[in-house]
Amino acid sequence: MKKVKDYIEKIRRESMGDLTPVRATELLNKLSALLGTVNEQWVKAEMEYNRYYEKMTQEVEKVTEARVRAKASNEYEKKLEMEGLQDVTKELLRAMKYFIKVALQEQQESKYYGN
Repeated sequence: MKKVKDYIEKIRRESMGDLTPVRATELLNKLSALLGTVNEQWVKAEMEYNRYYEKMTQEVEKVTEARVRAKASNEYEKKLEMEGLQDVTKELLRAMKYFIKVALQEQQESKYYGN
């Protein structure tokens, strides 16, 4: 089963090549849908980390020690991975929107100037 991360990576790689405005629009739609899933997974990872951190604060006396232990956990690593995936997805969305905007402007200019 493919993970959301795999789909986003595939789109990221494709976006580095030559895209048409139509294909960019298709990818933009897919990214928008994937962002919803990424956000859901981020919330889940954030809550898992928060629960682990709370557990650490109950197990050790010092909050700083609890924070250090929590930040060395798998839960924290997953949280960071999801934040990174969320950032990449948002940047890809912005890039696709910009690409489409520029392509449409170029299309309008070529009609205007008769190219």
